Amino acid sequence: MEVHAHTHTARKKWTHYFWEFLMLFLAVFCGFLAEYQLEHTIENQREKKYMQSFIYDLQNDTLNLNDGFPRKEERINAIDSLFLFFQSYPDAEIVPGSIVRQMRRTLFDRHYRRNSVTIDQLKNAGGLRLIRKKSVADSIASYDLQWQRAEFWREGYITLQEKGKDLLHKILPSDKMLFVYLKGDSFQDWKFIDSIQVKLNSIYLNEFLNFMGDQKIYTKQDKAAYEQIEQSAEKLIELIKKEYHLK
Repeated sequence: MEVHAHTHTARKKWTHYFWEFLMLFLAVFCGFLAEYQLEHTIENQREKKYMQSFIYDLQNDTLNLNDGFPRKEERINAIDSLFLFFQSYPDAEIVPGSIVRQMRRTLFDRHYRRNSVTIDQLKNAGGLRLIRKKSVADSIASYDLQWQRAEFWREGYITLQEKGKDLLHKILPSDKMLFVYLKGDSFQDWKFIDSIQVKLNSIYLNEFLNFMGDQKIYTKQDKAAYEQIEQSAEKLIELIKKEYHLK
């Protein structure tokens, strides 16, 4: 009978299993770190793109706001022109066409709507969490709140202007104004009216002038509020450029 010798495999030491476990752990851990770093890089890129887009919106806001400030001043000046005229001629019932034109000018103002494309995207996508820089996040929230307040008051402001139109329609006699309406294609064409005289329905004049006194105050307050928004936009642009190293 033949006897076969059994081959014995050397038992692995515990240190071998330890190194196998360590290498596996390091592989998994490094993979996790690589994935985390990739996700972190992608979020940083998204954050920077949002900030670039937000700067574009802010720049549009500042251009739009600055374009409207002179128009608000023109409205205030038109109101003052009426006050000065009727202060000098308190019993006037027949007025120069230039005063009628100033009456019309008191009804026009610039109304603003912000460029909200980026802020809406950030809100809808939950992207506000991407803004890691607290100073920027706080400033964006403050800027957004300023616009929310302005938009709340905007509707009431427009409603009051409609009241002014109603009063002016009662003051101006249509039989004297029909030729103006026929000839003028737009308010800018109304300068030809300066050479005529118009008899007013003066029963409504007192109410109209008192109303314009309120409108002058509201227009100044409105302009001041939007000037603060414009200043906030300028500061926010500089802050974002500084924090994200943008040009």
